[in-house]
Amino acid sequence: TFTISNTGNTPIVATDNAILTDIFDPILSDVTATFNGIALTEGVGYSYNEATGLFSTLDGQITVPAASFTVGPDGSYTVTPGTSTLVITGTI
Repeated sequence: TFTISNTGNTPIVATDNAILTDIFDPILSDVTATFNGIALTEGVGYSYNEATGLFSTLDGQITVPAASFTVGPDGSYTVTPGTSTLVITGTI
C-alpha cells in the first residue's frame, strides 16, 4: 500500500502525468492494483514486469488533492496533506 501525500496548495491532476514506480523484491505474480478503491487495468493504468518486478503507473492515473491549511488562534498554520492510496496485491 502506497499513501501518496500532497502538502502543496494545488492538486495533482491527471494532466500532470505523475507516475509512481517501484521494484518489488521479492517479485510478485498475479498483480492487481487499485487507486483510491478503483481497479486499474494492466496496460491502461499500470505496467508490471514479472521478470524484473518493475511496477509503474501510467501517465494520467495518479491524482492527489491539494492540502488544506488552517490558522490557529496564535497565527500558526497547520497543514493537512491531501492523500491518495495505491494498493498493489500479488502472490510471492
